[in-house]
Amino acid sequence: MEIFATQFQVFSVLLSRMLAMFSLAPGYGGETLTFFHRMALSFMIAAVMTPVVNLPPEFNKIVSERYVTVMLEQAAIGLFIGFSLQLIFTAYQMAGEFFSVQMGFGVSEVFDPMAQISLPLLGTLKNLMALFVFFVSGAHLHLIRAIAYSFEKIPYLPMNFMTEGGIHSVLLKFLALMGSAMFVVGLKIALPVMGTLLLVSVTIGMLSKAAPQMNLLMMGYPMKILIGFMVLLWVSPVIIETMFAQFDIFFNHLDTLIGAWK
Repeated sequence: MEIFATQFQVFSVLLSRMLAMFSLAPGYGGETLTFFHRMALSFMIAAVMTPVVNLPPEFNKIVSERYVTVMLEQAAIGLFIGFSLQLIFTAYQMAGEFFSVQMGFGVSEVFDPMAQISLPLLGTLKNLMALFVFFVSGAHLHLIRAIAYSFEKIPYLPMNFMTEGGIHSVLLKFLALMGSAMFVVGLKIALPVMGTLLLVSVTIGMLSKAAPQMNLLMMGYPMKILIGFMVLLWVSPVIIETMFAQFDIFFNHLDTLIGAWK
């Protein structure tokens, strides 16, 4: 009976962390999956991990003493991991927003069920491409492995965790890296299309000055759309390779953050 109670404590805290992470992680959160499906997925993963997870000897005692607090800590850790991954997907949505207005798609917005907001059409396209790369590259499996690794390294949060071992500096550095990467990656992906459309706008402006009798302004809108899609199709392989690389960089930084915890 004691073994069952111990295993149930481990299972419950694992379930709390997994469910919180899936509530925010792209591809799982929002309206992508219902709460029942997220709960079932978290339940199965927690049940598989419970017998094999490696925990410190004092874990059961700490859970027994402050069970509710530990459950809230697990939810906070899961939400943090899901939110960190969401920043990478936000970079791809931002890349589509950068040149949507220049191509003439700024007024055409669609509802994103994962983020619960309206986004330009090209921002949604980039998000779907990133989601495709996320599952094809096996990053969703690495996410589950990161949860298991984090549970072994950070089974609970000590009361002085923000001062112990300088973890607050590592945590702030990780958030700064993810926040800055969101803008840098978005600009890298959008720069070829933005630069090309800028040249098209300058060319149309010069031609309209040289031949004012021609209505080049109205001809410029379909021209920008055509050239924008051609450039986007041309640089799509590079964008996909960038997405693969960014997921690798994200999980490397996440593993470094988890490994730095003492």
